[in-house]
Amino acid sequence: SAIGSILVPIGESFNIGVRTQSIVFPFNYFGQIVIVFFIGYFADKFGKKITHIISIFLLGLFALLFKFINSFPLLLAVFLFTGIFGISINTISDAVVSDSFEKRKGIYLNIAHVFFSLGAMTSPVIFNLVFSRTSNFRTIYFILFFMSFVILFLVAVAKYPQKDGTQIRPAIIFSILKNHKLITICIFATISFGTLHAVAGWIPTLFQKNLNISEAFSNYSLSIFWFAVTIGRILVATLSKKLDEITLMKWLNILAFCFLAISFFLNSYLLLTIDYFIFGIVVGGLIPLIIAYSAKIYPEHSSTRIATVFSFGATGMLIIPMVIGMLGEYFAISKTLSFTSALFLAYMYILQKKLH
Repeated sequence: SAIGSILVPIGESFNIGVRTQSIVFPFNYFGQIVIVFFIGYFADKFGKKITHIISIFLLGLFALLFKFINSFPLLLAVFLFTGIFGISINTISDAVVSDSFEKRKGIYLNIAHVFFSLGAMTSPVIFNLVFSRTSNFRTIYFILFFMSFVILFLVAVAKYPQKDGTQIRPAIIFSILKNHKLITICIFATISFGTLHAVAGWIPTLFQKNLNISEAFSNYSLSIFWFAVTIGRILVATLSKKLDEITLMKWLNILAFCFLAISFFLNSYLLLTIDYFIFGIVVGGLIPLIIAYSAKIYPEHSSTRIATVFSFGATGMLIIPMVIGMLGEYFAISKTLSFTSALFLAYMYILQKKLH
């Protein structure tokens, strides 16, 4: 989530424009599309805890390496690996929560993702504090290095749920990909993950480059967006007690379309901040709901199943922010972000017809 804050400093440090900056997104998410299948498989075969520990350890090492990189190509390579191990941690965490709560997964996965949102919400604030004192955007990753090893200790002493099931085999991955209902919900993950990270990734650049808002205020706006995502997950966790996942997904899909489409007509900092805030509330609860609903469709092999969802989500996180950056050379970023509302519009039919 720190990527949104550091895009402008990266551009200034390496003298590159918005279109070249957008390459950061595919590098950060490219490895995730394939690697999460293997991470899910390894977690189901060898154990979630040991796979979790290895992923956190390697994330910490690559975060430390980030501080010493002075070449943009090498920077992209480090983004590749921090992205791989970051998404691996998320995948296994969600699988552990899914295994821990057999019923009402939508509630507990939303609660778990509240903590993800809290981290994403505070990172722009931490970045502002660090950058104002050091003028070095790389320092934020040294903090990630430190935090990784604190978390490594917590994971090492934690107890993970033991879940019985059929023995995992490589062929399971292909059987998952043949499940049409699961793939249908994975396409929704592509849209939801992609648009969430497109808005989060480009908010600071949008406000600084298109609306001449200060760097500090732009980054605080990103924190406000992630705060909205946090609120959305708390609200959806509450609503999940009374409504089923599919009903909630239908309504949130409609609202996501409406508020992204409305942003096309807004040109002020205040109105766009309010609109993105509401969109953050809406899309924030969608991702845990998608993961929860995938368990109903395919309850076995939780790590591999969730890895599949994340792989499709990573595809959206790679493509959608990158396309926004490419179009951002010719249109205001807020306009290009609004175009993604068409994805939610197209998916309304699928939600109505294909998941019952």
